[in-house]
Amino acid sequence: MPVQTTNVDEKPDATQTSSGEALAVVVLAGGLGTRMRSRTPKELHPLAGRPLISYVLDAVQALPAVQRILVTSPAKVELVACVPPGWEIVYQAEPLGTGHALAQALPHLRPEVSWVLLVFGDHPLLTAPDLERLCAAAQAQRPLAAVLTTVLSDPAAYGRIQRDEQGRVIGVVEAREDTTAYAGPVEVVSGATLYQRQWLEEALPQVPRSPSGEYYHTSLVGLAAATAHPGEPVITVVAPPETALGVNDRIDLARAEAVLRDRIVQAHQRAGVTVVDPATTWIEPEVEIEPDARIEPFTILRGRTRIASGACVGPHAVVRDSVIGPESVVVASVIEESVVGARVHVGPYSHLRPGTVVEDGVHIGNFAELKNARIGRETRIGHVSYIGDADLGERVNIGAGTVTCNFDGVAKHRTVVEDEAFIGSDTMLVAPVRVGRGARTGAGSVVTKDVAPGATVVGVPARPIELRRARRDGRTGA
Repeated sequence: MPVQTTNVDEKPDATQTSSGEALAVVVLAGGLGTRMRSRTPKELHPLAGRPLISYVLDAVQALPAVQRILVTSPAKVELVACVPPGWEIVYQAEPLGTGHALAQALPHLRPEVSWVLLVFGDHPLLTAPDLERLCAAAQAQRPLAAVLTTVLSDPAAYGRIQRDEQGRVIGVVEAREDTTAYAGPVEVVSGATLYQRQWLEEALPQVPRSPSGEYYHTSLVGLAAATAHPGEPVITVVAPPETALGVNDRIDLARAEAVLRDRIVQAHQRAGVTVVDPATTWIEPEVEIEPDARIEPFTILRGRTRIASGACVGPHAVVRDSVIGPESVVVASVIEESVVGARVHVGPYSHLRPGTVVEDGVHIGNFAELKNARIGRETRIGHVSYIGDADLGERVNIGAGTVTCNFDGVAKHRTVVEDEAFIGSDTMLVAPVRVGRGARTGAGSVVTKDVAPGATVVGVPARPIELRRARRDGRTGA
């Protein structure tokens, strides 16, 4: 059958391994992932905020490869959007197993390639250091095949390494074909295998078809072991147990998430961040946290969030794609696509929506909602207020229940409150409107017109208090 290929970029990486022998990496992502029971391709399911396959691609991207190939199904073309520049895409038209998928990549290998590293796109816990150790061992010992393995007390559905009485690898037996009762830990295949390219091209056509109708790449291990070769034809490099975790269903996805979450939290802890309860803390990979920040229980930090030194976030906080400045405190609140300055207090139960910028020393209290707003230094928004599409100056006081009425049914309008203004409780600011420096509004006012600096307005609609007094005095005859 014809093999389709797409170049993502015309200028791929042209580095080599330390020995000068060129390495190609082939990532297999052709399976349909039916056990996920999802319309979304398995490799695109989110894992700690990123597509599952992105972790595999990152690990591979760190290797000195001259060629990187992703083998996928024509039914999963969405994967191409995740692939970095420089990769080649090869389509496996029929899902006939991992050996068949690898065979689709072979015609596209560049002439200079000496080693071919096979990696699975659904093994997100593989790391670049593990793959580098595998490559280094192969470069040193020159086997036909080098297998990354791990040791599990329960081999589950993983292929099991078979050895002879002298301890030499003689093959891999798939779980469905293994009837052995194991009394102890079992060495299993762990998601990556490195092959000598010349031998691979000769051996791959010899891979037998399994009873299920598929061609397993693990059959190559037995073929290599049976090949006359100086030294060991097959070697193994043992990696931590989590590297074997391939994601086949939602249970596996949750397990991978837990491992990845632990890795991320521990890295921050080693860098000087206090994470009070790692078991209830979710931190995505791109989050940056400076030393001496404190993350309280039941907190979720997502996207490109940055937490400065001395800040305390949580408990029960959600922060996405936002900046939290030094010495600021966020308690039981949600912050999205916003910037919070230094020494700011937010919450509990407040919501900063996209486009909000909070300058230093601000207090945002209970049940406040801010959207596309700029809040000046030392301003206080105490309780139960909505500040949307607004600019508040410095040292402004926002009374409880204040609302910027920013939408007239057709368009959004902006509210401006200048420095040191005092907005009384339950004030409605009907945009577009400006409250001048040092001005005041009475409780329950509905402000529909600009308020002059220093003026006080009250009532519905709000008018300067002097005018109201004059009208009152006129009615009483004073």
